[in-house]
Amino acid sequence: MSLNWGIIGTGNIAKVFANALKVARKGQLAAVGSRSTETAQRFGHQFGLESSKCYGSYQDLLADKTIDIVYISTPHPQHCELAIAAAKAGKHILVEKPMAMNEAEVVRILKAAKENNIFLMEAYMYRCHPQTRKAVELVENGTIGEIKLVRASFSFDGRDLGPSSRLWRNELGGGAIMDIGGYPLSFARLMAGAADKGKFSNPSVLKGVGHIQPDTQVDEWAIASLSFDNHVTAQLFTGVFADSDCSVEVIGAKGSIRVSNLWRPDLTQLGPVQVELTEFGKETQTLPVPLEETNIFAIEADIVADAILQGFKECPYMTWDDSLGQVRAMDQWRKEVGLQFAADRT
Repeated sequence: MSLNWGIIGTGNIAKVFANALKVARKGQLAAVGSRSTETAQRFGHQFGLESSKCYGSYQDLLADKTIDIVYISTPHPQHCELAIAAAKAGKHILVEKPMAMNEAEVVRILKAAKENNIFLMEAYMYRCHPQTRKAVELVENGTIGEIKLVRASFSFDGRDLGPSSRLWRNELGGGAIMDIGGYPLSFARLMAGAADKGKFSNPSVLKGVGHIQPDTQVDEWAIASLSFDNHVTAQLFTGVFADSDCSVEVIGAKGSIRVSNLWRPDLTQLGPVQVELTEFGKETQTLPVPLEETNIFAIEADIVADAILQGFKECPYMTWDDSLGQVRAMDQWRKEVGLQFAADRT
């Protein structure tokens, strides 16, 4: 069995996901929805869709009874209402990160998912990748001892994108924290949970600073320091106007692990798929990660399909409680930095 996917939105990430569905084993692209028929057809025809499956409104796509699941890839502020509408239409949902703009919106989405008995997952695709699972395994097994510190960064230089980019626009949920800051934050929470052989953990303390551009009112870069109840600490950096090393490191009492390319292991130019293990007093080992599939979005799509076909409403790699803890930590980071959006004032 396989799933018929409908993609809501026609931006860059929608194209990446549509390409991934070409190689996914348990799903295929069956329809696309946009704000106009013209953009829907322009997108859909690239991927072999007939014009009748290229919808000029999101609601028309949701009304298509042949669609099993939707991938919501619109700008962040639209996620909440679209996810709720999809749930009411009885569609399973994979919604791009962040799930929504703040905790109140995520709570509304989770309520709709429960009431309509559908699958829902926040699309932190790296959580599904075998490289991430290898890092979790090493921490859970105590290979590097009691975890002391997690360091994680994700940034790039997006200045050339210009003021028309959503990254520059507060009304579209722009800035570093909302776009990519969730990755290092979610990894720190994942590692803190793995330290106690749990799925995730939520920080008891989160302090942050950053730079908000006066004209755009979005954060160009931000830093966070976290502490968890099990004494794990974390240092995080994110930036959309400040490029840096995008590696992660977990330091324990007996050694450390490092991954140079955790977020996009499908892009080999960013680094190899491997985990570096250093046990104190020994030479660093390079642990390769065997892959049956290299496309990280196809891996995600198939894991989602497996969960749905088995009757589950959540994915074990990114559960609803995990997403709720994630948005609470994101809200705290933004509060520390002074980053506000329209959704916070409603």
